[in-house]
Amino acid sequence: MSNISAASRPFIATEYLSQLIDLLAQQGINAAQLAHGTGLSAATLTSPQEYISPLQYHKVIENALALSGDPLLGLEHGKRMNISSHGFLGFAIMASDTLGDALSLAIRYARTRTLLADIRFIQEDDTAIIQINRLAAMPTTFTFVVQNIISTFVTIARFLTQSHDELTAVVKFTDSPARPESCYEGLIGLPVMFHQPHNQLCLPAYLLDTPVSTANTTARRMAEAECEKLLAELDRGQDLVTQIRRHLEQMKAFPTLTVMADKLQSSPRTINRQLAQLNTTYQKIIDEARREQAMQLLLESSTSVEEIAHQLGYNDPSNFGRAFRRWLGISPRAFRKKAREQNEKYVPDL
Repeated sequence: MSNISAASRPFIATEYLSQLIDLLAQQGINAAQLAHGTGLSAATLTSPQEYISPLQYHKVIENALALSGDPLLGLEHGKRMNISSHGFLGFAIMASDTLGDALSLAIRYARTRTLLADIRFIQEDDTAIIQINRLAAMPTTFTFVVQNIISTFVTIARFLTQSHDELTAVVKFTDSPARPESCYEGLIGLPVMFHQPHNQLCLPAYLLDTPVSTANTTARRMAEAECEKLLAELDRGQDLVTQIRRHLEQMKAFPTLTVMADKLQSSPRTINRQLAQLNTTYQKIIDEARREQAMQLLLESSTSVEEIAHQLGYNDPSNFGRAFRRWLGISPRAFRKKAREQNEKYVPDL
């Protein structure tokens, strides 16, 4: 099976997009416009019994963002989705014993719903963190994907704990706000922070023990079995970008294409060709990984800008400064100062 087959193989149910299609229809945007350039018909896109590939999903979202002009569309979509939209994963979530069990299942089987992000669970002191990292090559839709995932997790948590206290959580985005912060908080109903090292939903850890009223062990096991089947199928067709980013994380370095090709038991020419089919390049993947690590070091350490530049493989710190301005439109020092001022302004009380 080829490295790009998982991204090209239809496995995302069109039902997953139904709320988005309805939302955009209210703005006069029809399914035919959303299907443009996907190879799909409007009838296929609006049928609940059809499946599309991650690449087709990416193009639909790209069209939706361009046509709506709404940078918060991902939050809107996630807010409108119900648990049944997530297929067998949704059934497994609803049948979980506790909120913590439900979130664990959602994270474990997230790749059965998207190949565009890696979702991880982290526990720090009394805080439970759901973190979204980029895996696939789709930079034009990654902000939507992050918003959609976080909003979906918030919607799931609220649904599962509806008989308990109001959800307490904080949302963190790596991006700058595309609209006033109040717009984000109005949509998601939670405090939102920007210019953060990671995209995260942070919850108080005690909420993980909240019981789920729809718990059903038999139903959960049956739904999990179906999720396992799909996950095994996807793992056989893991896309090349995912493989490269995981190798970068393991190596803690930014090797040349030749070195990476050896690691993947491939050739630079083959990798370039396969990445072109995924609408990216090896240099773009390296730049994205460098940007993410730079933001993390600037915000989570006192390491000097010069040392960060060295750690990222820049012999001249001025080259790092130029690259950072190209990525975020701001210098590394100004980014660190601005983010710290924001953190001092709002320190979440979980």
